[in-house]
Amino acid sequence: MRFADAGDAELEFVPAGSTWQSLPADANPRIVHVDTGGGRFDHHQRKVQNLCSAELVRRALAPYDQALERMVRQVCQIDNALAPASEQGFFNINALITGYNLLFPNRPRHVAYAMLPNLDAWYEHEIRQIRLEQAFARRLEFDTRWGLGIAMESEDGGSSKLAYRHGAVLYAYRDGHGWMGVAAQARSKVDLTPVFQALQLVDGDADWYLHPSTRLLLCGSPKAPPRVASRLSLPELVRVIQGERPAQGRR
Repeated sequence: MRFADAGDAELEFVPAGSTWQSLPADANPRIVHVDTGGGRFDHHQRKVQNLCSAELVRRALAPYDQALERMVRQVCQIDNALAPASEQGFFNINALITGYNLLFPNRPRHVAYAMLPNLDAWYEHEIRQIRLEQAFARRLEFDTRWGLGIAMESEDGGSSKLAYRHGAVLYAYRDGHGWMGVAAQARSKVDLTPVFQALQLVDGDADWYLHPSTRLLLCGSPKAPPRVASRLSLPELVRVIQGERPAQGRR
Protein backbone atom coordinates (compact mmCIF):
# COMPACT_ATOMS: atom_id res chain seq x y z
CA MET A 1 0.00 0.00 0.00
CA ARG A 2 2.89 2.40 0.69
CA PHE A 3 5.58 1.18 -1.69
CA ALA A 4 3.76 -0.39 -4.66
CA ASP A 5 1.20 2.26 -5.61
CA ALA A 6 -1.57 0.18 -4.07
CA GLY A 7 -3.05 2.73 -1.69
CA ASP A 8 -6.58 1.90 -2.84
CA ALA A 9 -6.18 -1.84 -2.27
CA GLU A 10 -8.86 -3.55 -0.23
CA LEU A 11 -7.91 -5.72 2.72
CA GLU A 12 -9.50 -9.10 3.29
CA PHE A 13 -8.66 -11.57 6.05
CA VAL A 14 -8.72 -15.36 6.02
CA PRO A 15 -7.86 -17.99 8.65
CA ALA A 16 -4.14 -18.73 8.92
CA GLY A 17 -2.98 -21.14 6.24
CA SER A 18 -5.99 -20.69 3.98
CA THR A 19 -6.57 -18.50 0.89
CA TRP A 20 -9.21 -16.08 -0.29
CA GLN A 21 -12.22 -18.04 -1.57
CA SER A 22 -9.98 -21.16 -1.51
CA LEU A 23 -8.20 -20.01 -4.68
CA PRO A 24 -4.49 -20.84 -5.26
CA ALA A 25 -2.37 -18.17 -3.60
CA ASP A 26 -0.77 -16.68 -6.72
CA ALA A 27 -3.41 -17.54 -9.32
CA ASN A 28 -4.70 -13.97 -9.73
CA PRO A 29 -2.10 -11.15 -9.88
CA ARG A 30 -4.66 -8.70 -8.48
CA ILE A 31 -5.10 -10.82 -5.33
CA VAL A 32 -1.96 -10.78 -3.18
CA HIS A 33 -1.74 -13.29 -0.36
CA VAL A 34 0.65 -12.40 2.46
CA ASP A 35 1.73 -14.75 5.24
CA THR A 36 -0.71 -17.47 4.26
CA GLY A 37 -1.59 -19.94 1.52
CA GLY A 38 1.92 -21.08 0.58
CA GLY A 39 2.42 -18.39 -2.07
CA ARG A 40 5.39 -16.16 -2.84
CA PHE A 41 4.81 -13.99 0.23
CA ASP A 42 4.34 -16.87 2.67
CA HIS A 43 7.54 -17.74 4.51
CA HIS A 44 6.21 -20.75 6.42
CA GLN A 45 7.19 -23.32 3.82
CA ARG A 46 10.77 -21.95 3.63
CA LYS A 47 13.26 -23.45 6.06
CA VAL A 48 15.19 -20.22 6.55
CA GLN A 49 15.93 -18.77 9.98
CA ASN A 50 14.99 -15.16 10.66
CA LEU A 51 12.71 -14.87 7.62
CA CYS A 52 9.21 -13.45 7.68
CA SER A 53 6.57 -12.57 5.12
CA ALA A 54 7.26 -8.87 5.57
CA GLU A 55 10.84 -9.51 4.42
CA LEU A 56 9.62 -11.34 1.31
CA VAL A 57 7.38 -8.37 0.48
CA ARG A 58 10.23 -5.91 1.09
CA ARG A 59 12.61 -7.78 -1.20
CA ALA A 60 10.02 -7.73 -3.97
CA LEU A 61 8.80 -4.14 -3.64
CA ALA A 62 11.52 -1.99 -2.04
CA PRO A 63 14.81 -3.92 -1.87
CA TYR A 64 16.98 -0.78 -1.65
CA ASP A 65 15.02 1.15 0.98
CA GLN A 66 17.33 1.30 4.02
CA ALA A 67 14.70 2.53 6.47
CA LEU A 68 12.27 -0.19 5.49
CA GLU A 69 15.01 -2.82 5.70
CA ARG A 70 15.74 -1.78 9.30
CA MET A 71 12.07 -1.98 10.23
CA VAL A 72 11.56 -5.38 8.67
CA ARG A 73 14.72 -6.73 10.30
CA GLN A 74 13.13 -6.03 13.68
CA VAL A 75 9.82 -7.49 12.55
CA CYS A 76 11.60 -10.71 11.58
CA GLN A 77 13.30 -10.87 14.98
CA ILE A 78 9.96 -10.51 16.74
CA ASP A 79 8.23 -12.99 14.43
CA ASN A 80 10.94 -15.61 15.03
CA ALA A 81 11.34 -14.91 18.76
CA LEU A 82 14.92 -13.77 18.15
CA ALA A 83 14.73 -10.35 19.76
CA PRO A 84 17.59 -9.66 22.22
CA ALA A 85 16.78 -10.76 25.76
CA SER A 86 17.40 -7.20 26.99
CA GLU A 87 14.53 -5.95 24.81
CA GLN A 88 11.97 -8.67 25.43
CA GLY A 89 10.45 -6.88 28.41
CA PHE A 90 10.02 -3.59 26.59
CA PHE A 91 6.82 -2.45 24.91
CA ASN A 92 7.34 -2.90 21.17
CA ILE A 93 5.42 -2.70 17.92
CA ASN A 94 4.07 -6.22 18.36
CA ALA A 95 2.69 -5.32 21.78
CA LEU A 96 0.92 -2.33 20.22
CA ILE A 97 -0.70 -4.57 17.62
CA THR A 98 -1.72 -6.98 20.37
CA GLY A 99 -3.31 -4.10 22.24
CA TYR A 100 -5.35 -3.08 19.19
CA ASN A 101 -6.51 -6.67 18.74
CA LEU A 102 -7.61 -6.73 22.37
CA LEU A 103 -9.61 -3.54 21.80
CA PHE A 104 -11.09 -4.76 18.51
CA PRO A 105 -10.99 -8.59 18.65
CA ASN A 106 -13.34 -9.12 15.71
CA ARG A 107 -12.29 -6.19 13.51
CA PRO A 108 -8.92 -7.02 11.91
CA ARG A 109 -9.39 -4.43 9.16
CA HIS A 110 -9.87 -1.75 11.80
CA VAL A 111 -6.68 -2.89 13.54
CA ALA A 112 -4.73 -2.80 10.27
CA TYR A 113 -5.81 0.75 9.39
CA ALA A 114 -5.23 1.92 12.95
CA MET A 115 -1.66 0.63 12.70
CA LEU A 116 -0.78 2.34 9.40
CA PRO A 117 -0.01 5.77 10.96
CA ASN A 118 2.13 4.03 13.61
CA LEU A 119 4.09 2.23 10.91
CA ASP A 120 4.47 5.50 8.99
CA ALA A 121 5.83 7.13 12.16
CA TRP A 122 8.24 4.24 12.69
CA TYR A 123 9.43 4.59 9.10
CA GLU A 124 10.11 8.32 9.59
CA HIS A 125 11.99 7.50 12.80
CA GLU A 126 14.25 5.07 10.93
CA ILE A 127 14.93 7.66 8.20
CA ARG A 128 15.95 10.11 10.92
CA GLN A 129 18.20 7.50 12.54
CA ILE A 130 19.99 6.95 9.24
CA ARG A 131 20.58 10.70 8.91
CA LEU A 132 21.90 10.83 12.48
CA GLU A 133 24.28 7.94 11.86
CA GLN A 134 25.62 9.67 8.76
CA ALA A 135 26.16 12.86 10.77
CA PHE A 136 27.73 10.88 13.61
CA ALA A 137 30.35 9.57 11.20
CA ARG A 138 31.53 13.22 10.92
CA ARG A 139 31.60 13.72 14.69
CA LEU A 140 34.17 15.68 16.64
CA GLU A 141 35.69 13.85 19.62
CA PHE A 142 37.25 15.86 22.44
CA ASP A 143 38.52 15.49 25.99
CA THR A 144 36.69 16.91 29.00
CA ARG A 145 37.37 16.89 32.73
CA TRP A 146 34.80 14.07 32.98
CA GLY A 147 35.93 11.91 30.09
CA LEU A 148 35.24 11.59 26.36
CA GLY A 149 33.03 14.19 24.73
CA ILE A 150 31.42 14.01 21.30
CA ALA A 151 30.08 16.88 19.22
CA MET A 152 27.93 16.48 16.13
CA GLU A 153 26.02 18.79 13.84
CA SER A 154 23.05 17.74 11.75
CA GLU A 155 19.54 18.77 10.75
CA ASP A 156 18.25 16.49 13.50
CA GLY A 157 20.64 17.53 16.25
CA GLY A 158 22.43 14.89 18.31
CA SER A 159 21.92 11.30 19.40
CA SER A 160 22.49 10.20 22.98
CA LYS A 161 22.27 6.55 21.93
CA LEU A 162 25.08 6.88 19.39
CA ALA A 163 27.25 9.05 21.62
CA TYR A 164 26.96 6.93 24.76
CA ARG A 165 27.33 3.69 22.82
CA HIS A 166 30.62 5.08 21.51
CA GLY A 167 31.82 5.63 25.08
CA ALA A 168 31.15 9.35 25.50
CA VAL A 169 30.25 10.69 28.92
CA LEU A 170 28.64 13.75 27.32
CA TYR A 171 27.79 15.07 23.89
CA ALA A 172 27.13 18.45 22.32
CA TYR A 173 25.12 19.18 19.21
CA ARG A 174 23.80 21.84 16.87
CA ASP A 175 20.70 21.19 14.75
CA GLY A 176 19.25 22.62 11.57
CA HIS A 177 17.49 25.43 13.48
CA GLY A 178 20.76 26.54 15.04
CA TRP A 179 19.58 25.22 18.40
CA MET A 180 22.31 23.75 20.58
CA GLY A 181 22.62 21.49 23.57
CA VAL A 182 24.94 19.59 25.88
CA ALA A 183 23.86 16.41 27.64
CA ALA A 184 25.65 13.97 29.95
CA GLN A 185 24.96 10.39 30.93
CA ALA A 186 22.38 10.14 33.70
CA ARG A 187 24.67 8.07 35.95
CA SER A 188 27.68 10.29 35.44
CA LYS A 189 29.04 12.84 37.91
CA VAL A 190 28.99 15.59 35.30
CA ASP A 191 27.96 19.01 36.60
CA LEU A 192 27.47 21.48 33.76
CA THR A 193 27.04 24.47 36.07
CA PRO A 194 30.55 25.85 35.29
CA VAL A 195 29.84 25.49 31.57
CA PHE A 196 26.54 27.33 31.99
CA GLN A 197 28.28 30.13 33.88
CA ALA A 198 30.93 30.40 31.17
CA LEU A 199 28.23 30.56 28.49
CA GLN A 200 26.56 33.42 30.33
CA LEU A 201 29.81 35.36 29.92
CA VAL A 202 30.65 34.57 26.28
CA ASP A 203 27.10 34.07 24.94
CA GLY A 204 25.08 36.04 27.43
CA ASP A 205 22.31 37.15 25.08
CA ALA A 206 21.41 33.58 24.13
CA ASP A 207 18.57 31.74 25.83
CA TRP A 208 20.63 29.01 27.55
CA TYR A 209 18.82 26.84 30.10
CA LEU A 210 20.46 24.61 32.72
CA HIS A 211 18.31 21.66 33.78
CA PRO A 212 17.99 21.13 37.57
CA SER A 213 19.90 17.85 37.18
CA THR A 214 22.91 19.95 36.00
CA ARG A 215 23.54 17.32 33.31
CA LEU A 216 21.58 19.05 30.54
CA LEU A 217 22.14 22.44 28.89
CA LEU A 218 19.84 23.67 26.15
CA CYS A 219 19.55 26.67 23.90
CA GLY A 220 16.43 25.78 21.97
CA SER A 221 14.34 22.63 21.62
CA PRO A 222 11.04 21.68 19.95
CA LYS A 223 9.33 22.11 23.31
CA ALA A 224 11.00 25.45 24.07
CA PRO A 225 12.26 27.42 21.04
CA PRO A 226 14.79 30.05 22.16
CA ARG A 227 13.94 33.71 22.20
CA VAL A 228 17.57 34.35 21.21
CA ALA A 229 19.64 31.62 19.57
CA SER A 230 23.29 31.05 20.43
CA ARG A 231 25.97 32.97 18.52
CA LEU A 232 28.47 30.16 18.98
CA SER A 233 29.59 27.63 16.42
CA LEU A 234 29.79 24.02 17.53
CA PRO A 235 33.62 24.07 17.84
CA GLU A 236 33.32 27.22 19.97
CA LEU A 237 30.83 25.47 22.25
CA VAL A 238 33.27 22.57 22.58
CA ARG A 239 35.99 24.97 23.69
CA VAL A 240 33.69 26.39 26.34
CA ILE A 241 32.97 22.86 27.60
CA GLN A 242 36.73 22.28 27.80
CA GLY A 243 37.20 25.40 29.91
CA GLU A 244 38.28 27.82 27.19
CA ARG A 245 36.45 31.01 26.33
CA PRO A 246 36.12 32.03 22.67
CA ALA A 247 36.94 35.70 22.17
CA GLN A 248 33.84 36.24 20.04
CA GLY A 249 31.00 33.94 19.03
CA ARG A 250 29.56 33.89 15.52
CA ARG A 251 26.44 32.58 13.88
